[in-house]
Amino acid sequence: MIAPKIETKLTTEPLSKQVISILVSAAGPCITVLLPPYRPGEPGKPAAAVLKMNLQEAAKSLAARRIAEPLIAELLEPLHQSSQEEESLAGWGSWRVVFRSPGVVRQFELPVPPAPVRACTVGDCFWVRPIFRSLALPAQVYVLDVTKKAVALLACGFTKVESVGLPKGTPKTLEEALGFDAPDHDLMNRSASGPSTGAMHGVQFGTGSAREKQHVYLGDFYRAVDRGVNELLRSNQAPLVLAGVDEDTAIYRSVNTYANLLEQGIPGSPGAAISHAQILRNAHDIALFNFERRSALEMALAKERFAPARFSIDLDGILRAAAEGRVSDLYLDESGQRMGTFDGKVFGGRINWHDEDLLNVAAVETLLRGGAVHSLPSHLMPKGALAAATLRY
Repeated sequence: MIAPKIETKLTTEPLSKQVISILVSAAGPCITVLLPPYRPGEPGKPAAAVLKMNLQEAAKSLAARRIAEPLIAELLEPLHQSSQEEESLAGWGSWRVVFRSPGVVRQFELPVPPAPVRACTVGDCFWVRPIFRSLALPAQVYVLDVTKKAVALLACGFTKVESVGLPKGTPKTLEEALGFDAPDHDLMNRSASGPSTGAMHGVQFGTGSAREKQHVYLGDFYRAVDRGVNELLRSNQAPLVLAGVDEDTAIYRSVNTYANLLEQGIPGSPGAAISHAQILRNAHDIALFNFERRSALEMALAKERFAPARFSIDLDGILRAAAEGRVSDLYLDESGQRMGTFDGKVFGGRINWHDEDLLNVAAVETLLRGGAVHSLPSHLMPKGALAAATLRY
C-alpha cells in the first residue's frame, strides 16, 4: 500500500494543545529536531548550518536503525529544502521544534525554552518532552500595568503582546475615576464648636494627610478597575499579573476580587522602560511558575490521599501502568533522562520500543490512553525521582 502524499513544505506554526494527539499517534521512524533562537550578526552558527548538522546526525541514526535509504532520503528531503530557503537563513527569535515522520512534517514555535536537551532525536515516536513546558502556558496571560495615575491592560499570547481595552465605563486614569464619582470616604471629621456658636453646628477639621487621601482615592480607582477586569475576564478566568512599583500593586491587591490574580508580579512599569519582549518573557515565567507549583502541590496531595498502590515513583512500574492505560497523571523531571528499551507489545502498547528515552516513552503511552503529563523542575519531584504517577487503579 502506498502512503498518501503529504505536503512537505516546512512552515512555522504556533503550538497548540490539539497537536499533541497527532504527534503521539504518529508511526515511526520519527525525527525530532530542536532549533535554538538565531539572529544574524550574533555569535553562533547560522540557523541553516545548525539544521544541516542535525540532518547529518538524523541520517546516521536512521541508518543505524536499518531504515532503507530511499525512506531516509524521503524523510529528510523537506528538511533539506528548508535549510536552503531564505526564511531559514534569516533567523528567528525563539526556539523551534521540527517533527518529521512518514505521515507528518510540522514545525512549531516554542514560547518557552525547553530544558537542556539533545538537538536531534530519532525514535519509534516523536520526542515530545521539550514541548510540555510551552503547552503548560495558558493561551493568554494578562498583565495589568498599575500606576498612581493610570492603568493599562496587556494580553500576552504565545508570541506577542497586545493592548486590551477595559469595558465601557471603566476608568483608565485616576482623573477619570474622580470625575465619575466622589470618593467613597470622607476624611473630614466634624466637632461640636461649643454653646457660643449660635446656629453653627460643627467645625470641619482634617484628620487625613495628603498621603492618606491619595490612598483612599487610589483604592476607589482600583476598585473600579477591578470591576472592569472581572467583567472582561469572567468567562475564561485567564491568569492576571500585576506590573508596577510595590506601593501601587500592594494597594491594588488589597481591593482585588479577581480570583486568578497571580502572587508574583512584574516590578516596575511596562509603560516606562520595559519592552514588550521583556513583558512577554516575564508573564510566561510567572504563569509557568504558577502552573509548576500547582502541579507539584496536586502531586503531593495525591501521594497523601491515595494508597501506596495508586501512587508510584518506580519508572519501570510506571511504564507498564502507562501501557495498560492505568496512569491518570504523569509527572516528569524536565531535566532527567533514562535510556533503555521497553517491550510495549507485552502490555498492549507498540510492538517494541527500541533504545529510547524511557521518560518520553512513558509520556507517549500515557497520552495515548487519555492521561495527563506534567513536566516539573527537579527540585519539585519527590525524593529526586525521575518520574511519578497517580494510577487509575
